[in-house]
Amino acid sequence: MREYFSKRYAQIISITGNLARPPDQPPLIARLATIPHATTALTIAPAQSSLPSPSHAPVTPAPFLPLLNLLAALALCIAALPSNANIEVTNPARQLEVTLIKGHALPFILGENTQAYSLMAVIEGQLAAIPFQFDDINLKGLTFVPGAKIPVDGTENVLDPQDELVFMYKDMAEKLAPDQFRDLQDQIISEFEITEDGVSRYAYLVKGNSERSTKVYSHYNFETGYLETESYSLQFNPKNILLWSDWKIKDFEGTQSAPNILDTMKARLHARLGFMKATLHNRLLPVSMIGVKNGPVRSIVEGDVSLGLFGYDILSAGVSVTFTAQTIEYPIFAFLPKAADAFSEFSIDVTLDYVDLEGSRYRTALGPKEPLITGQPVSEQVRAQYTTDMDNPWLAISTGKNWDMFFVFTAPEGFNPTLKALYRDSAAGDKPNKPERYKGSNSELGVNLSDLPVGIETILNYSLYFGPDLWQGNNPEKAAFDILNPAQVTIKQNFLAIN
Repeated sequence: MREYFSKRYAQIISITGNLARPPDQPPLIARLATIPHATTALTIAPAQSSLPSPSHAPVTPAPFLPLLNLLAALALCIAALPSNANIEVTNPARQLEVTLIKGHALPFILGENTQAYSLMAVIEGQLAAIPFQFDDINLKGLTFVPGAKIPVDGTENVLDPQDELVFMYKDMAEKLAPDQFRDLQDQIISEFEITEDGVSRYAYLVKGNSERSTKVYSHYNFETGYLETESYSLQFNPKNILLWSDWKIKDFEGTQSAPNILDTMKARLHARLGFMKATLHNRLLPVSMIGVKNGPVRSIVEGDVSLGLFGYDILSAGVSVTFTAQTIEYPIFAFLPKAADAFSEFSIDVTLDYVDLEGSRYRTALGPKEPLITGQPVSEQVRAQYTTDMDNPWLAISTGKNWDMFFVFTAPEGFNPTLKALYRDSAAGDKPNKPERYKGSNSELGVNLSDLPVGIETILNYSLYFGPDLWQGNNPEKAAFDILNPAQVTIKQNFLAIN
């Protein structure tokens, strides 16, 4: 499954020819020309967004922040409504999926300004705008945030081969009826199709249409560090994106003592040089916050981390945290200098500390099919059976409260550290692993990286996927496969694409 990294950033696409039209119909250009006053009669009225423009840096005057926060909250309330797409998504892993199309899969619009395009689907029988965004890519291969330290690769707001078009799988809908083409003025550039389990879903790339969906799936406030998405909210320290608090899952019922599902996220760096040993956790890792790009589908927050220890520069990294409706991704562009090879020990732990999740089930990619039950003491020999590696990089927890989560680590081919699953449980007798906001690690799970190659640049990608019933009984393998293998998109280029 090492190819997963490339799949997420270069989704497999097939491109076919022109969209089909009824044999008795002339080309769309000719049909538009025969309709009287087409320019007036066929214009799709633009929908004005109630949200502020996507933000790239903290430039909003303070007096307007409460109003903008209110507008963002209203838009998120809209997003929380059921999808308008009229094809039910029965696969919970696809329900959370962000569909990604690389620029090189859209050769017919390469080099064009992306602001000229919109994405639409058939909603209640009519073609209507759905949330989407074009994202530029920076020189390190991560999503570009305007105003950030890492320059854009190519030209900003112009589609380059490495750039990305993203939208929600669940917003795709039924196929546009052939007779609806005669009612369209705007240029349908291409049709996107996903077919799985005998069900086909469609979206349409349109040029020259100003209509935009008002639905927003994610919004991050750079000044306050508050994130709200369709399914959860999360408070960050606005000066350090590695410091979490108050992760609240909408419609999730916790306990009276701990209404939140998560205590905190813990990142630790362990190093030993001779007789000197150090462990650095989140609060001690120096992070510089740089900027944010908020789009309708995902929010990208960029920061910078540089770390020295025992007189050595041991880590230079840029983090590009990406939030969507039901995912959190921490892609970290990292350079581990050869000086780190002087350490007899050098490893990184990233874990999530949950609150009062006794009775939950825990599985790993290479562990037993029988889940480990949180809160129940087990021997170290049993616990050691729940393992992962770089080819099988996931672990998962099912709360029994209609909420499951997957933790996935990936890296590019050629970067081969040792990956190990980590599990702690104070309710089962383990010593609490401080720091904590709520007493006890009930339970704590994540991954450890060791034997890290040095002297190279790489991307460390820590990803969380969560939502209702992802396990579908005791079958996390199905969701893990779908997460690691995004749905394939067939792109049908329209005859208007070259105009």
